[in-house]
Amino acid sequence: LVHVNLSIPSAQMAEIAWGVIGCAGIAGKTCQGIREADNALVVAVASRSLSKAEAFVDAHAPGAKPYDTYDAVLDDERVQAVYIPLPTAIRKEWVLKAAAKGKHVLCEKPLAGNVEDAEDMIKACAEAKVQFMDNTMMMHHSRLKELKQVLQSPEFGRVKHVVSCFSIPFGNDEEWAAANIRLNASLEPMGTLGDLGWYNIRISQWAFDYEPPLQVSCHYIETTAEGVPLTAHALLRYSNGRTATFDCSFKCCLRQWAEVVGQNRTVSWDDLCVTQEKEKAYYTVATAGIAENAITFPKTILGPDEKPEPFAVKGCVQHKELIRKMSALVCDGTLDADWPRISLQTQKIMMALHESAKKDGEWVKFAS
Repeated sequence: LVHVNLSIPSAQMAEIAWGVIGCAGIAGKTCQGIREADNALVVAVASRSLSKAEAFVDAHAPGAKPYDTYDAVLDDERVQAVYIPLPTAIRKEWVLKAAAKGKHVLCEKPLAGNVEDAEDMIKACAEAKVQFMDNTMMMHHSRLKELKQVLQSPEFGRVKHVVSCFSIPFGNDEEWAAANIRLNASLEPMGTLGDLGWYNIRISQWAFDYEPPLQVSCHYIETTAEGVPLTAHALLRYSNGRTATFDCSFKCCLRQWAEVVGQNRTVSWDDLCVTQEKEKAYYTVATAGIAENAITFPKTILGPDEKPEPFAVKGCVQHKELIRKMSALVCDGTLDADWPRISLQTQKIMMALHESAKKDGEWVKFAS
């Protein structure tokens, strides 16, 4: 089993100097996390256009130095860690270069377009003795610690099934579909499976303590003319009759929820990937029964202090927590091998699902 340490190392925390390689839209959110963290600072930002880098700095990283080449960030001796939000197809090159320069790496997901490239990226970071982490922000919310306690309680019973979804409707907009990188086969070949399904895979693995599935199956319900998946439905089969299933799509309304099903209870939350409130998140523990003559199937919410309401987790901001934890690892100087291990496992499962989809949903044995 993999047990990720969600706490922050105890070393005296100094401000870690961050560089940003690429000015993708998600980079603005990550830079906000760096600004809000008490142990991090953006000192350099690169785009292939200096004017774009300057505009990004003005908007998201005041005081950082803008560069018009990615190499310039890696050559900046102040930079200790880099965030790489570049397209999936070119990410490997810059992760390898960053590792060679001794920079710690926060990488967007999916890691690569295949398993071999992802393995090379993680190996390069390990050999260079730099921390590797992917930018799956939800994994750093303190809610997960409480949820794990629920799953491990005797009252919950054995975890049997995980069901989740993540969808956005933007693929229905022709202009978005024509211009957005997510549907570009050469840059983002995994489409919705890599962009959204990554979260569903990760939460399924988290619920089963990162035990690898035995087999996986996936159908691409909708694709672009170039074969980029727009809607995917997947099933993961684990040992002892346990399963996980999910759907992800660029063509459905915004949905992002998860439910973990135990033998006795369920726990669910409807803001899986991004919380609905910045500093507050919720989850619901429930059970159900059958009334006399099966006239009704009443549901009971098992909330705090026996109140029929969800549990609230307050004070955690996940995009800030990710940066705080990554920066603390850099400061502490002790690498956490679990984060790259989990990243690689997620990548491998995603690629097995992709292989299944290419075979019209045929079961694919998962080789961990």
